[in-house]
Amino acid sequence: MKKILVVSVIFLFIGVAVAPSINQIAVKASQDDDLVEVTTQACGIQGYGNTTVKLTREQANEIDLLFETINSKLNNVTSREESIHIYQNAIIELDKYDLLPQAMTSEQALHLTNGVNQNTIVRLLNNRQQEIFPKCVNVFCLLSLIATKSGWVYPILAPFGPLFVISAFLSEVFYTIGAGTLYNMLIPIILILSILNPLKLMNLVMIQGYYTDLHSIGIKGNVESDDVFLLVGFTGLMIFTLEKKVYFLGSALAIVPTA
Repeated sequence: MKKILVVSVIFLFIGVAVAPSINQIAVKASQDDDLVEVTTQACGIQGYGNTTVKLTREQANEIDLLFETINSKLNNVTSREESIHIYQNAIIELDKYDLLPQAMTSEQALHLTNGVNQNTIVRLLNNRQQEIFPKCVNVFCLLSLIATKSGWVYPILAPFGPLFVISAFLSEVFYTIGAGTLYNMLIPIILILSILNPLKLMNLVMIQGYYTDLHSIGIKGNVESDDVFLLVGFTGLMIFTLEKKVYFLGSALAIVPTA
């Protein structure tokens, strides 16, 4: 399976259209050195605003420890049900710090993160995962991911819909066959669709310039990895804190490695 048929085209234009808004919600230290702004964003659902709170650095370190604990526990689970129980406890802890998205209850946050819509697909594909997804880290999985900044690039969160995918696919086809005029005509369409985002389908997260610590359970079983390039169809919570780290708690259709 190709990593993504048109990944180069998609990210070229998504980066232009989306990166500025993502950079604006990246965490920054407050003027008071003892406080850190922490932002939580709901991914894969509409109607909930970002939440930003100011925590002491000690509290922010506690958030870091919380996700390290989540990863440690996920490393030992044998079923999705056990993972969901870990998620439930984690969301209760995040709620104590007022870190759930605006207007979202803990029950709604659990429903968002636990990948409930994947269960039927997991049962259908479980016995064929190696032949269908040989190069993915994991697929149809629950995940906890800590991304630690190693460079200047922020993760790019890019919601896109079927019209965007179709346009990007056609653009790649026209480029491949040498139809330069049609290729150039589709570029502004892709840019417009990436901004307007009609018929929202999924979230695509490219992780670049970060060290990653992933723990997941899905069709490929319980998988750890420090090699994450792309989260396809990510749904859940994304939390920015301590200026250098981003935390992900939720589910994904596929996790694609760098190589």
